[in-house]
Amino acid sequence: MKKHIIWILFLTLTLSSCARLKPEAAPSTPAVPKTSWAERQTALNNIHNWNLSGKIAVQSSHDAGSASVNWSQRLQNYTISLQGPLGAGAMKLSGSPGQVTLLASDGKSYHAASPEELLAKQWGFHLPVSSMKYWIRGLPVPDVSASTRFDNDGRLSSIAQQGYRIDYLAYSNHGRMELPEKLSIVSPSLRVKIVVYQWNLG
Repeated sequence: MKKHIIWILFLTLTLSSCARLKPEAAPSTPAVPKTSWAERQTALNNIHNWNLSGKIAVQSSHDAGSASVNWSQRLQNYTISLQGPLGAGAMKLSGSPGQVTLLASDGKSYHAASPEELLAKQWGFHLPVSSMKYWIRGLPVPDVSASTRFDNDGRLSSIAQQGYRIDYLAYSNHGRMELPEKLSIVSPSLRVKIVVYQWNLG
């Protein structure tokens, strides 16, 4: 089962809110101005390239585990590297439209047309892996039915989509942009928590 959970960790990749200052206090860093959801959505959709590092924890009905993660996205191409505790279970998932390769720690590689197909072939699970590139930025997957809620700053606080509930627990500032720093993804059979330690955009 631990081997199963490592695969789930990999393929479900797919984040600290700012304290409010008293009116008389001068902020130590420039505050991010409030924007409408439409403006925020446009800005987030314009982020096509990023590197992030963080940690992911997964709990299923059978097992649980955690690992560090590094995710590099360049337009439609991505590389997701996962490192287990104490250096165990290192894996790398590389993908582009129509082609996904998983390189395991034992040197074996697995291929499929999509991460969802790769997961289904190897373990019989179906998870919306491709949706994570939207959820990780604080966006619902476009053109897919979703129920959304927003916080007082116009940011997504939760999404219900594709049988999952995504809760945004904290955001962090990146220039004039706010990105998720902590989030959870929950379905009837799976619980995932992600913490992003660092975002690098562009």
